[in-house]
Amino acid sequence: MSRSRRIKTLVELAEQDVDKAQLTLKELRLNLEFTAQQLNDLKSYRNEYMARLTASGHILPIQLQTTQAFINKLNLAIEGQQKQLSSMEEMLEQAQQQWLDKRIRLQALDKVYQNLVRQEIKAADRTEQKMLDELAAQDYKR
Repeated sequence: MSRSRRIKTLVELAEQDVDKAQLTLKELRLNLEFTAQQLNDLKSYRNEYMARLTASGHILPIQLQTTQAFINKLNLAIEGQQKQLSSMEEMLEQAQQQWLDKRIRLQALDKVYQNLVRQEIKAADRTEQKMLDELAAQDYKR
């Protein structure tokens, strides 16, 4: 097996790694968008709930206690969602860096492969030229 074929195998494996990293990146972006939308929905719901509460004007003390407990739960949910979003943003940054590293590796391997192919073609051309020269020399000697 020629060196270029061995390197070509490595190039193909690197391409698969880049493709997998790209799919992972896409999935993480979709999950991040979904999580951000959930966070926005929670905030909107809390704001609407608070607006309805203030618009109603009159609240009984027991309703106030229940309402405050519910708002606290909403705030906890929002806080948890924000932490999850931050964590997902970090994961996305790491995945982007991994994809970039794999892409750079692929480009380097591909460049090595292209150089080896050019060298092998030149070597084959020189060998062919040498054989043609030898044949021409043999024909000349006859």
